[in-house]
Amino acid sequence: MSPPCGPMLPVVENPLFFLDYDGTLAPIVDDPDAAVPHPEAPALLRLLDARFPLWIVTGRDLQALSSFLNQSLHAIGLHGAQEGIVGRDAHSLMPDAAAEALRRLCEAVPDVEGLQVEDKDQSFAVHYRKAADTDAAQAQLKDWLADLPDGLDAIWGKQVVELRPDGLTKGTAVRRIAGQHPDRVPVYLGDDVTDEDAFAALQEMDRDVCTIKVGGGDTQADARLDGPDAVMAYLRRYG
Repeated sequence: MSPPCGPMLPVVENPLFFLDYDGTLAPIVDDPDAAVPHPEAPALLRLLDARFPLWIVTGRDLQALSSFLNQSLHAIGLHGAQEGIVGRDAHSLMPDAAAEALRRLCEAVPDVEGLQVEDKDQSFAVHYRKAADTDAAQAQLKDWLADLPDGLDAIWGKQVVELRPDGLTKGTAVRRIAGQHPDRVPVYLGDDVTDEDAFAALQEMDRDVCTIKVGGGDTQADARLDGPDAVMAYLRRYG
């Protein structure tokens, strides 16, 4: 169906919010452990969560995310492989075989200067933005992942590769949750390649949706915002 949002991004009636974290609620930084939320984000999230159904949809582990967002918000973690509440209960949707394959793969990350492994409990990401030669580092990582074990996917983002179970994506998660709120208009904001799964999944549903790409790059989203500052300005309109 035609999206209810466009270049002017009007306020959507009866929204169901899906909000990515890194690059959307928090600026992208070199050190993922320093990705504090935009100063306005905590108060805005409290306000929106009190008025509308709202989910954080992130590649981070939900327990780790609680160090940045100390709020009890519904959330999807590990790109769809985890569901729960930030800082509280979270349950894994990951098959045991995929979890074991990820553990073995993490033990064999190439020894390249500048690589940073981000442990996500049952998953992990390898950041290479600090490598002296990022192109060479990416090439070595691609060689390492050339024979990826069955049941796993490698997702390439902004100078990072994330490993996740096959068949569990942000898209599968948001479709399931949106199905529980048939009277709401899903509004999804995200900045990275993994958010494209969610944009596509929502757009394939027979209902109005609003998908918003944050930042530059190719996208199939319905509309675009420049960055976290613009995201905060847009979300304030629902206050």
